[in-house]
Amino acid sequence: MTALVIGATGGIGMALAKALRERVSQLWLSGRNEGLLSELAQTLEANAVSADLGDEQAVQHLMAQVGDLDFLVYAAGAVVRAPVRQMSLAEWQQVLNANLVGAWLVLKHAQFRQGARALFLGVYPQLVRVQGLSAYAVSKAGLEELLQVARRELRGQGVSLILVRLPEVATNLWSVFGGPPRRALSPETVAQQILDQAFAEPAPEVIEIARPQPSLR
Repeated sequence: MTALVIGATGGIGMALAKALRERVSQLWLSGRNEGLLSELAQTLEANAVSADLGDEQAVQHLMAQVGDLDFLVYAAGAVVRAPVRQMSLAEWQQVLNANLVGAWLVLKHAQFRQGARALFLGVYPQLVRVQGLSAYAVSKAGLEELLQVARRELRGQGVSLILVRLPEVATNLWSVFGGPPRRALSPETVAQQILDQAFAEPAPEVIEIARPQPSLR
């Protein structure tokens, strides 16, 4: 089985890459931090290819390098915290490229084998409908709609597209708020829950990771 993790240098992406290593025969990794990507690939005995997810030629090159895929994880993401009237076009594009445009380009150019599964990390919508996160909220809502349509188009090719709705997870994306909330789940815990459900039969269309319950103490 050949698997590709895009966004492998992020918190959840890295945890998923490590958890996948024992489940697949060939592992490919892609991420923005080339130094960390190279180190991770060496540790996991994986192949590494960096790519600008907002550049179609770069994504096309990545998918050509990887070749036929059985399992794909799209864990790339970016967040900018700024009010609608103060956010720059460059910031808006940065968030949409990582969260939505890259996902579309990957779906466009990936070479899926029959029976392949592709996971895309989303979020519970109510968590991001807050001031300053307009681009992030729009991109994640767009991702859900993209998968709804693409799922119908690819079903005849035997490809299962899986949306993962995430609660609060302790990753660097929370740095715009000064750090993750106290009850945030660890990336390792989330990664294991995702993969346990992603490999189930039949393939789910949506995986919802339960939000941690507040302590009664």
